[in-house]
Amino acid sequence: MTTTPRWLSESYGPGGGGAGEGILRHLDATELDPLTLLVRESAQNSWDARSGHGPVDYRVELRTLSPAEAPVWRDLLLENAPTTEHLQLRASLARSVLRVLTVTDTGTKGLGGPTRADVVAEGDRDFVSFVRKTGSSQDLDSRGGTYGYGKVVFHLTSKPHTVLVHTRCRVGDRLETRLIGWAVHTSYDTDTVEGPKTFTGRHYWGRVQDGYVEPLVGAEADDVARKLGLKALPEGETGTTVAVIEPEFGDREDAEAMRWIADAIVWNLWPKMLPEGGDAPMRFSITHNGTEVRIPRPSEVPHLRPFVRAHGDMDVLIEHKTMKRPLGRLGIRKFIAPPGKPPAVAREAGIGDRLHHTCLMRPVDLVVKYLEGPPFFEDHGGYAGVFRADDAMDRVFALSEPASHDDWLVDGLQDLDERKLAKHALKKIADEMKAASGPAAVANNAGDGVSLAGMSKMMAGLMAGAPGHGGSAVFPTTDDTRSSSPAGGHPDAGAPNPGDAGSGAPARPTAHGGRGARLRYLDEPFHDTVDGRAVLVQRFELVDTGEQLVRSRLAVALNDAVGREGDPPRGASVPTVLGWRTEDGELHRADELHTDGGDGRVWSLVVRPAPDTVTEIVVAAERKGGDA
Repeated sequence: MTTTPRWLSESYGPGGGGAGEGILRHLDATELDPLTLLVRESAQNSWDARSGHGPVDYRVELRTLSPAEAPVWRDLLLENAPTTEHLQLRASLARSVLRVLTVTDTGTKGLGGPTRADVVAEGDRDFVSFVRKTGSSQDLDSRGGTYGYGKVVFHLTSKPHTVLVHTRCRVGDRLETRLIGWAVHTSYDTDTVEGPKTFTGRHYWGRVQDGYVEPLVGAEADDVARKLGLKALPEGETGTTVAVIEPEFGDREDAEAMRWIADAIVWNLWPKMLPEGGDAPMRFSITHNGTEVRIPRPSEVPHLRPFVRAHGDMDVLIEHKTMKRPLGRLGIRKFIAPPGKPPAVAREAGIGDRLHHTCLMRPVDLVVKYLEGPPFFEDHGGYAGVFRADDAMDRVFALSEPASHDDWLVDGLQDLDERKLAKHALKKIADEMKAASGPAAVANNAGDGVSLAGMSKMMAGLMAGAPGHGGSAVFPTTDDTRSSSPAGGHPDAGAPNPGDAGSGAPARPTAHGGRGARLRYLDEPFHDTVDGRAVLVQRFELVDTGEQLVRSRLAVALNDAVGREGDPPRGASVPTVLGWRTEDGELHRADELHTDGGDGRVWSLVVRPAPDTVTEIVVAAERKGGDA
């Protein structure tokens, strides 16, 4: 005969134990928002528990219990519940509207192993580690962290600090479902029928026996979970659902909170979402009262996109040469700053209006933090880096992390060699960011370096990053420039002409058309917007009089900043001419410009650059009707 599951408050034993308030305060050092912390810690636990048979599915759902469901929760969870003085659960269950936030993972092992902490057993001890123990260390191989203190974030998110854990795991050659409740509050003294006693502040709900609480198991666990409205795990699969009773979102409305969770997933877990639309190691979903909350792809988020690009080319080896130890790999991308401000989740992570950061990761590909570097030398530019620690350094960096796993506190490492290696890695990352923050050199067609310093809006060589951004001009270097036919491409560049009369400005490059028409670049290319999209603009003046035909040559500069890519790969994006703009702002949308020169008018070539490229711009003019 079974009895109704009920609560049992944990009393101190003769040897003492951990107080609930100490557990709740252990995450106080972090400045992360509780919802961000919930996403980071729960997803990390889910990844650690992966079964290895496929991707991990991670689902967050917020729902308001229906009038038929709420009484079931009250009936089941009020049995022998602690007084409101010692736990706020009774007050929460008395509310007219009861809400539950669930975090579910599948493709994971579930919480298996013994259900008692005093049982010695080989193999998994996940149930004991998650439910019974707090702050226990785990084998760090291939893990994002431990079940230590981070799991307490579930209780911090709950107003009564109360959760239910519903899991299916493998026990031997069979599957077993388990259901248990767990609350954490503050320790207290009170009178009992046995006399005055002291309690830890931890309370458990389930099958009470022999002075402690066992989980409901098997058919009983499935039946009670079904009555509570907890979604059943797919048939034959293992996994875990943690139900947070009466989630606390501070000043946020529920819809705002779920939007925050979606942004927190993207900014903290984006490496697990790659490749996008393919076989990503984790799949994420959010629902709010049955309606899906969209989670954007990382590459769709303007301020995150440069990090995604940097992740794809981590080609810089960070190593300690004298100790002959690889420490990790680094990729850095430079780019034109995306418009607007980053979302609040990113600002919480330390990213301001300008990007000059490196995302730190261990080999498990979970974001630890965004390390700030020196600002980029141009206000409208930036850089983004990604550092992934070497497998051999995983344990070292893991040991340096606080309970919230959001920093590398390498000065606290006890082993001197490990401390030296970790500090060296951070120093080399800082050196690379410092190098990325300054002006670079690009090459013109003659191979001579051209410094970007002083070219306030010319960002040659720095534009790989955000789609729709990027560009440069490669200035002319020969006097023998000839115009090509439209079918044969575009003209090469001409030579600077410092002696050009009437320029009224320092020497500027001048391009010569095949029929002798001359034009003068008035300044460096600069960035603008047309119809809400980023463009590059090159201003110029036609020097010679008479009717002229003006064409452009657009190309993608290669990564070595010397060559150019005239014929793009099949399907690749290419820079395109949007048109020619007059001084009064009128845009003539055409590939070529037919106009008169020599009248002092200033024209602008408006170009839409190809995503993630450096765009080469050359403008050339030719007389119509004969050679000069």
